[in-house]
Amino acid sequence: MWSILENYTFSQAGLNKRYQQAKQLLLWESAGWTREDVKQLAKRNLQLSDFCIGSQVFQSLWQHAYGRKKAQELLIIVLDMAAMPEELSGDLQENPKLVGRFSNDLAPDHAFWHDFSLLVQEVFPRDELSAETTFAKRIHQFRYVISAFQSQWVRQHFSEKTDRQSLLCYLKGKKMRRFWRRQFDFDMTESSRLHNKLPKVAIEGYQLPVNMKIVMGFHTEFILDSFGRFANEIDPQGVGHNGIINGASFNYANANDKRHRELDILPISVHDPIFRKKILANDGNAFQAPKLARRKDADWALSYFNKKGYFAKNGRSLNKEVSRHRKAFIKDLKKL
Repeated sequence: MWSILENYTFSQAGLNKRYQQAKQLLLWESAGWTREDVKQLAKRNLQLSDFCIGSQVFQSLWQHAYGRKKAQELLIIVLDMAAMPEELSGDLQENPKLVGRFSNDLAPDHAFWHDFSLLVQEVFPRDELSAETTFAKRIHQFRYVISAFQSQWVRQHFSEKTDRQSLLCYLKGKKMRRFWRRQFDFDMTESSRLHNKLPKVAIEGYQLPVNMKIVMGFHTEFILDSFGRFANEIDPQGVGHNGIINGASFNYANANDKRHRELDILPISVHDPIFRKKILANDGNAFQAPKLARRKDADWALSYFNKKGYFAKNGRSLNKEVSRHRKAFIKDLKKL
């Protein structure tokens, strides 16, 4: 490592600077970047904050390596830089540490997220992300970490009173999906059905808010509840039942298609964190999502579209209630 460092004057200050730089470069190398990779960094005045996923230093390495390194190698480097464990604990002390390993330069709509998703698609064809391997589990659970970071990024860059207000400020000036637009920045037409689970048997006094979904590039996903809070499985600001049960999860697929099922839905039953599985199991009264039934058949009582069914709220079907919150959000967005 010493051989690739810039020469300094032989003094205490020079030796100390050389030592600190070597220490930084070893940190990058320990994450999986090769000696050839870190040579690019040798002339930089590296700071500890540079060793974050998405920093300018990271991006220079990433862009040089993308397409040159094997896809799996790049995925492992990112997981290791994130200190991604084999199993998320859900511990409130773990959450801020995980979220803090991303750079503030990495906006929710940054091109990196799409690049990273393409690597996951390449490494895990068909339903191979459901394979019972530690690598597949880390990749799957990493979705929750990404979503937690993206929500926190919005909070930090737009420090409003509520998450809803911060998200409104972030989306101000961005193009919403409309049927006449070929290009758009965010989409509010994706279904929120799977993010509105309830216990199979009603519990007296137990209620969850209504959740709606906003996506960017399909990969980035925000779940916003009817109290104006982000819902995430892990969150540095604290997690409630609604977040763990119905929270956001970054999507590796590009669209709501077969690959979405293979990459983002099927692995849940195999690789979800134990703490989430326990809460979803709910001591035998497991949480369930509304059904898609549109006519009065066996599933009608549990239908997303039934205004008198189990999931209905305020005399409206859950679908209509979600739509009401979505329309209110769009109305407030137009006022900004």
